[in-house]
Amino acid sequence: MTLAPTAGDLWESNFGVQPAFAIGVEEELLLVGPDNELIDRSSQVLGTAEPEEGEVSGELFKAMVEGRSEVSASAGEAVAALREVRRELLDSGTRIIGAGLHPTALPGEADVHQTPRYALIEDALQGVLRTPICGQHIHIGMPDAGTAVRAYNGIRTHVPLLNALASNSPFWFGEDSGLASSRTVIFRSYPRAAMAPEFDDFGHFCQVTRQVCVAGGLDDYTHIWWDVRIHPALGTIEVRAADTQFDLRRAEALAAFVHCLTRIEAERDQSGIPAREALAESSFQATRHGLEAHLLDAQCERRPARELCRESLESAATVAGDLGCLRELEHVEVILQQGSGADLQRQVHAKEGMRGLVAYLVDETSRLD
Repeated sequence: MTLAPTAGDLWESNFGVQPAFAIGVEEELLLVGPDNELIDRSSQVLGTAEPEEGEVSGELFKAMVEGRSEVSASAGEAVAALREVRRELLDSGTRIIGAGLHPTALPGEADVHQTPRYALIEDALQGVLRTPICGQHIHIGMPDAGTAVRAYNGIRTHVPLLNALASNSPFWFGEDSGLASSRTVIFRSYPRAAMAPEFDDFGHFCQVTRQVCVAGGLDDYTHIWWDVRIHPALGTIEVRAADTQFDLRRAEALAAFVHCLTRIEAERDQSGIPAREALAESSFQATRHGLEAHLLDAQCERRPARELCRESLESAATVAGDLGCLRELEHVEVILQQGSGADLQRQVHAKEGMRGLVAYLVDETSRLD
């Protein structure tokens, strides 16, 4: 799912071009040197890495790359392509970290690519661009615009839970941030990187998005970085709430969970969805406390994250067979038992210190079994 929309086709839609509820997964990875420090090496990496499955491309910072699957039938198939991207990177001698943030990198340590798009972003954001942040993005194909809006509105309610499950960046700038996902906090400091708004219909989405683009002087809607966004040019909705995972089994589990929940939300009555402001506050609770957070449920009640997750898992399991992701979905329970990536990082740091933690992230990202 690599189509790049331009100003001329902002409002053209390709819903239904791909099979309904097909899935594509992207992950941003950090590049590190011999001492596991961030290294601006993406141009060299892209010149040598040629994965047989999936695609790899540059990103905003020179110290990161993005792996992308092709349009896939299941979460397992999509993440298998990402596994091959990682394998090719490793075989080419590249050292990578799968996490929301490098634990010790300092502000300004990595340079920005000077492509027209990225130079525009750098000029607009200035000092907000402190350090590379890495996320896992999940695209789900939509059969039509109406279904896309319905699924989009509904999956927004699950963003806080996804923030908690996928939290994998507790350390920033060499210190414990006190957060489960410091990536999310840095990302929230960007313009247009907020909890996604609710839309009445596709026309309402076009109206609001056009206004944002005009206000910001933006070339296209891909400069709007909400946690969930409707992506007409690709014919998908895109869920962007997760930190990149070092463990691909966790990446599979998150992709499967999103796949199932999106399928359910596409058909569910969307009346009574909690207000955007309430979802944003619940998202911060997840960002701060991870799986220990209390999160908002559909009835606007606060619930322990693990309890809410297990309830959502029961719902997700009803469609997992049809989507071919029963095995991958089961691994969500493993995350609940073992803790999020943030929990594991803190455990390693307590035993082995910061150097040991960064080495752990490199080693775990290299495990492809």
